Amino acid sequence: MNPGSFMKRLATALALGAALLATNGCVLVAAAGAGYLVHDEATEDDGTFDPLEDVRDVEDGKN
Repeated sequence: MNPGSFMKRLATALALGAALLATNGCVLVAAAGAGYLVHDEATEDDGTFDPLEDVRDVEDGKN
């Protein structure tokens, strides 16, 4: 491994680490929320996409 390649990889890793620290986990929380929404809609088997059913206080598949 030549020194230029190592420095390029190190700089990329440090930039990625700084970007992750700057977001404070917001991206992780948004991804977790989207994953939960997709799982909920995929497993309720009612054939409609209704992500706000819990907000409206209507049971799964009955709205």
